[in-house]
Amino acid sequence: MEGRESLTDLERGDEDCVLRFADGAAFTVSYLAIRCRCQCAKCKPRQENEQRLLEFEEEVARLRVEKPKAEPVGHYGIIFDWRTGCSSGIHSFSHLRRVAEELGISL
Repeated sequence: MEGRESLTDLERGDEDCVLRFADGAAFTVSYLAIRCRCQCAKCKPRQENEQRLLEFEEEVARLRVEKPKAEPVGHYGIIFDWRTGCSSGIHSFSHLRRVAEELGISL
């Protein structure tokens, strides 16, 4: 994968991370934002409309904020392993870019 969606660096903090992309863009994104946009079969249906997404975000926000384990998946994504919940979703670099642009803070 080339271009703006290719993740070149993941700098992990305790409550958020910095995502750096091949086009030079960098964003600080909370783990809460990433987790609430998980695309796995269990989480994705809970984001199908605004009301369900709001309920899902509130449920996840009540859990302890945690720094997940992060495992690369080939050259296209990352699996975040959350001790208090989901760990089956693959977050593709293009998906992480969309989340970063929508919910992150541009650096």
